[in-house]
Amino acid sequence: MSRAGFDWLAVDLEHSVITIREAEELIRIVALSGICPLVRLSANDPVQIKRVMDAGAHGVIVPMVNSVSDAEKAVKAVRYPAFESYRGWVNQESVVVVQVEHIESVNNLEAILAVDAIDGFIVGPYDLSGSLGVPGQFDHPSMAKAMDRIKSVGTDSGKVFGIHVI
Repeated sequence: MSRAGFDWLAVDLEHSVITIREAEELIRIVALSGICPLVRLSANDPVQIKRVMDAGAHGVIVPMVNSVSDAEKAVKAVRYPAFESYRGWVNQESVVVVQVEHIESVNNLEAILAVDAIDGFIVGPYDLSGSLGVPGQFDHPSMAKAMDRIKSVGTDSGKVFGIHVI
């Protein structure tokens, strides 16, 4: 993957059977390849966030962030107390990416992106379409309206954003 030109690679804990121990091994392989290792979490769980950060992840992709409090919870779990001698780089260089997967997060997107240390977001189109009552109907007018809002807010925020594609 490093030869393919990717800047980062995510280890997926949300839709896989990978254990934390296996994730740690994959994180090391990714890092040794010169790519930024991120971990997509199974939940916005401070314990899981701390475990993957301790395993060497350079950041997290956090699912179902629907509110400012959800975003703040994720950031707080990634950041460490200001111990410069112990993982001080985490507070300066770690990445926090939230997933926009529900109409509630679309409606709150400006406020979510205003949370300090949220670096960007990834749209989860399947879950988003489900929350709109049109599962898998990506060309449905309500989905198109939500995506237009997401693109506008994302562009205005100046933060990086993308969409999950399978």
